[in-house]
Amino acid sequence: MADDLVSKRNAKAPVWQYFGFKPNAKREPENVNEAICKLCLTKVAASGGNTTNLYTHLQAHHKNEAAKLGNAVKNRPQKPDEQVQPSISDAFKRCTKYKRDSVRWNKCTDAVTKYLCKEMVSFNTVEKQSFKDLVTTLDSQYELPGRTYFSKTAVPRAYNRIRGHNLNLAVSNTIEKTEKARTDRALSVCRTINGMFSHSWKRRRELQKAQVHLGLPEHSLVTDCATRWGSKQKMIDRMLEQRTAINRVLAEDRKVNVSITWQDEDVLQSLNKALKPVSEFTDILSGENYVTASSLLPVLRLIKEDTLAPSDDDSQLTANLKAGIVSILDEKYKALPEASQQLMRKTTFLDPRYKGDYDSNVEEIKKMIEEEAVILGRKAQSVHSMREEGEQNEEADIVVDPQPKRKKTLASLLKRKSDTVTVNLTIPEMVVSEISTYAQESPIHAEQDPLAWWKENQSRFPLLAKVAKKYLCVCATSCASERVFSTMGNIVSPTRSHLKPEMVNMLGFLAKNM
Repeated sequence: MADDLVSKRNAKAPVWQYFGFKPNAKREPENVNEAICKLCLTKVAASGGNTTNLYTHLQAHHKNEAAKLGNAVKNRPQKPDEQVQPSISDAFKRCTKYKRDSVRWNKCTDAVTKYLCKEMVSFNTVEKQSFKDLVTTLDSQYELPGRTYFSKTAVPRAYNRIRGHNLNLAVSNTIEKTEKARTDRALSVCRTINGMFSHSWKRRRELQKAQVHLGLPEHSLVTDCATRWGSKQKMIDRMLEQRTAINRVLAEDRKVNVSITWQDEDVLQSLNKALKPVSEFTDILSGENYVTASSLLPVLRLIKEDTLAPSDDDSQLTANLKAGIVSILDEKYKALPEASQQLMRKTTFLDPRYKGDYDSNVEEIKKMIEEEAVILGRKAQSVHSMREEGEQNEEADIVVDPQPKRKKTLASLLKRKSDTVTVNLTIPEMVVSEISTYAQESPIHAEQDPLAWWKENQSRFPLLAKVAKKYLCVCATSCASERVFSTMGNIVSPTRSHLKPEMVNMLGFLAKNM
C-alpha cells in the first residue's frame, strides 16, 4: 500500500519523505490536504502543505525516524540563496542591541576605532548623524559609543595592545668640507637659479619651451632641504641635466646676470659623482616596508671597498669627498654604543641573504643569539604550559562518554614502537641544532625576501625564528620616525587643535601601526 502512494510535488521539507498521497487515475494526488504516513498508513491533515501535523505524527508514533530527521535537518548544509524562517527567539534577538561585553560589539567598536586612527579623522565623527545612520544601516543591533568612549577608552586600549619598540640607526650624512669656497659658490648658484624659476611663471614657461626644443626631459627644478642632504644631490643632478636649457633661458633675460659657468659645472660634476652612489644606498635603506637593518654592514663594506674606492679618473675634489665620506663613516660607526653594533651584527646573521659572511667574529654572535633564543623558547614554553593547564582544568569538568575499545592493528603497534625511539631534546640543545643547521645552509639570493624565507622555514627553525622576528623588524635609518612627524601634522589640524599630547601620540602611533 505504501508503494502506491505518490509524493508531493516540489516538496522541500525533509519530512515529506515519510508521507504521500492517495493517487488518482493519472497518478496525481487525489487530496493534497490529506497526507498518508508511509510507515503506518495513517491519514494526517496537511492543509495547504502545512508540515506541523506531519512532524507531530512522527514524534508521537515514530520516534526513531523523528530523531533521524532532526539530525538530518540540523546537519543539512544551507544553500546560499536559501531563506530560513527565523524562530521567535531569533527575531527578538535581532531587535535587541548587543551587550557591551559581547564579542560582536567589541568587534564593531574595534573596526570604528581603526577607521578613526587610520584615516586620522576627528572623534566628533562618531556623533555626526550621517555616520550614525551608516553604522545603523550596516548593523542595526550595534549601538555606537560616544566620542568620549573612543578618546578615553578605545584608543588607549588599542595603543597599549599594538605598541612596540623601534630602534632607528641613522646612516651618516656628513660631507667632507673640502674646498669649501668652490662648493659653496656652486651650491649658492643652484639655489639662486631655483628661486628665480620658482617665483616666475614666465621663466618656467620658457624653460619648458627650451626643454622641448633641446630634446631634454621636461622635469621641474629641485630645491634642496637643509635637513636632507639627499635633496642636495638631487638638486645638483637636476641642474646638470637641465643646465643647457637653464642657460638659454637666463641668457635671453637681460635683467639677470646669473648662469652656470664651466667652473661651477666642474664642481657640480665632482660633487654628483661622489654623492650619487651614496644617495642611492640611503634611499634604499630609508624604507620601512622591507628589511633594512641587516644590510647596514654589507652596505658599509661595499661603500668602502667598491663604491667610494679611489679611481684614476676622479678629480681632486671627488677624491677628497670620497675619502672624507669613508673616514666619517668609519668614525661614526666605531663610536656607536656596543648594543647598536651588536644589533647590526645580529640582524646581518639572521638575514638568510648574508648570515655570517660580513662578521669577523661570527661565533660570538652565534653565542649571543643562542642565549636569546633559549630565553624566548623557555618563555613561550611557560606560556604554553599555563595555557594547557587551564584547558585541562576546563576539560576535567566535562563528562565524556567512554569510547569503546578498538581492536589493535599492526599499524598502531608499529607506530608505538617507533614512538619509543623518539629523542626529546632540551631547549638549549634545540637552539644549538637550529643555529648549526641554519649556518651551514647556503645564503639565499640577494633579491629574495628574508621575511618570506623565515615564514616558509619557521617550522624548521621555530626557536631561531622568534629571534629573527625580534631583530629583522628594526629600521636602518631614522626616516621612518621622521615620517611620523608628517603624520602628526595631518592629525593636529586646525579643526583638531585641542588634542592633548598623549592623545596625539596614541593616534600617530596607531595610524602607522594599526
